[in-house]
Amino acid sequence: MKFILLVLLLSLTAFSHDDHDWRTDYEAYLSVSSEPMVFPKTLGRSKKRIDLNEFKKNLVTLSKIERGSTANLDITRSFLSEEYKKIGFEVSLQPFGSGTNFIAEKKGTSSPEKILILSSHIDSVGNKGANDNGTGTIGVLAVSQELAKNNYPYTIRVLGFDREEKGLVGSDAYVATIKNKAQIIGNINFEMMGFHRKNDGGFHVIDCERPFLLGTPSEKLSLEIKNSISKLGLPLKVVKACTNRSDHASFWRAKIPAIVISENFFGGDADPCYHSKCDIVDERLNYSYMESIMEAVLDATEALLQN
Repeated sequence: MKFILLVLLLSLTAFSHDDHDWRTDYEAYLSVSSEPMVFPKTLGRSKKRIDLNEFKKNLVTLSKIERGSTANLDITRSFLSEEYKKIGFEVSLQPFGSGTNFIAEKKGTSSPEKILILSSHIDSVGNKGANDNGTGTIGVLAVSQELAKNNYPYTIRVLGFDREEKGLVGSDAYVATIKNKAQIIGNINFEMMGFHRKNDGGFHVIDCERPFLLGTPSEKLSLEIKNSISKLGLPLKVVKACTNRSDHASFWRAKIPAIVISENFFGGDADPCYHSKCDIVDERLNYSYMESIMEAVLDATEALLQN
């Protein structure tokens, strides 16, 4: 019965992205299942690499800005530009009809035409958006700060999408400019990842099991993250779910591999301050949980940049 309801709901919503509110994505709640993690018998924890103090500092800075107006989003883009220039990334902006996307890039050394995209949305809904999507945006920055310390064959491209909360407008505008889809390794899209009441390590790695003929199937992106969790012995478990209500869906529509990383929203552990004024930096944010997620994505990203 659960499967039949899921199919019916998916057929009704198809890939409509007018509604960005995750709370009304009923088929996503029905699609939830947990994946057991397999760890090696001899497990040695690797040294943590994410600078959590820097992450906290930057999250506080970003969360002082209510990122709904053009003026405040300009301040956000200026802040991100300064941070990415500090670590040697090339920075640019992509204006489109109703907004402006932020872009930062570190060129690959031997095959720069091949590109791995790390993304987040930079806008919020009438609030400070500390979790949605401050944690995702600063999470991408924290991972990039580590990636900047080494060179890789392929190019790292960071995208900060504008107008996600208006219906994935910024990511749609960006994807429309991609001329050679086969050169895109894939997109790892960061969503809110700060709330973790259950304390069971559950988080979403969403690929909706979509294989594409061009490039790398989305499932391979997910597999790299799962491999990293196992290899590093991180206290995480993947909770499967399927949603098209974030910027990864713009890539799917163009048949480009993409996944979205988030807290266990559909598995019963969603932030109660989602799309509310209380979405600020406070004690409800779980930094050790976010640190583990970022460590997993960092390790997986490095593997994808060299395979």
